[in-house]
Amino acid sequence: MTIKDKIKNEIFHSEFNFQASRSSGPGGQNVNKVNSRVTLFFNVPISQFLSDEEKELLMAKYFN
Repeated sequence: MTIKDKIKNEIFHSEFNFQASRSSGPGGQNVNKVNSRVTLFFNVPISQFLSDEEKELLMAKYFN
């Protein structure tokens, strides 16, 4: 199963951690009043659903 298939089948949901926070920068009437930014945290090295090859590929692509 490819990474795209794993994402499509929602296999990673238990490993995703979402955090809502207030966005910085210009805004309208609701600036600094509402949580308008969402950050996704996903720890690639400890993922149970990625193969070692997939982990190496992601780490090389995004962190080098």
